Amino acid sequence: MLAVAPSTALLTPAMLAELARVPLAAVRRWRRRGYLVSQGEVHRLDHFAMSEVHVARLLGELLAAGVSLARIDALVDRLAAQLPEYRRPLAEAPLVVSDGRLLIRDGAELRELTGQRQLEFDAEENPAILPFARCADLERAEPESASDLAAELDAAGDLPGAIEACRALLLESGGAAEDHFLLAELLYRAGDRTAARERYYAALEVDETYVEARANLGCLLLELGEAELGVAALAGAIEFHSEFPDAHYHLARALDDVGRQTEAAEHWRRVLELAPESPWGDEAAERLG
Repeated sequence: MLAVAPSTALLTPAMLAELARVPLAAVRRWRRRGYLVSQGEVHRLDHFAMSEVHVARLLGELLAAGVSLARIDALVDRLAAQLPEYRRPLAEAPLVVSDGRLLIRDGAELRELTGQRQLEFDAEENPAILPFARCADLERAEPESASDLAAELDAAGDLPGAIEACRALLLESGGAAEDHFLLAELLYRAGDRTAARERYYAALEVDETYVEARANLGCLLLELGEAELGVAALAGAIEFHSEFPDAHYHLARALDDVGRQTEAAEHWRRVLELAPESPWGDEAAERLG
């Protein structure tokens, strides 16, 4: 269930990843670990407030600087321990990333993670910045599960390794819908669209209400030239979750492509209603204009 009214503009994981310019797999991991806070979910689909973009961008800057997902976990753990005055340090503390380091602005005071060093500066000077820790100095944490290992390998650019880790995950889970979904995403990115399609179908066989799997399947079917099935899959996702802006967006594009502009306009309007600040809001306004 959502913590806010469905009419409130919220971001899906794909929207958040796009706005923060981070991999979708990273968004899912940070959600699982509690760094990103969902307002709730509908049929396994998380919904995020716009404020979570700041957190995702901060973590994304570390990722872009070459810091592994496991090292980011270790850094966040230390951060929480050293800043107990913040309920969510990543969201509330004045943090900055520079050269692969996490820095803090704390008025005129300069602090390290240990809290042992404090320097005072003239109040007229710019607030000081000091690195909490060089991320490269943090010990590498071992992945806690096959899904974490798959995310680690994925972030490191080892798609084949991530796919094998995900297959191991399926053996462990006995075929959970979310694990079929994860493998489908990895296979798709590896270019094996036929195998990805089968995994999306497998996820839906376990849970027919899995709207993100249904929408992704629809997009994939469109890519494979199966327009009628693709449109039907996207429409099915909307039947289960009428407030799913991603599905409205992709269905609107698909309907435009097959010459069904009147039907497409209805879904472009829904994109504007549901996610005016999403990556697709401007395109929806242009199509309707």
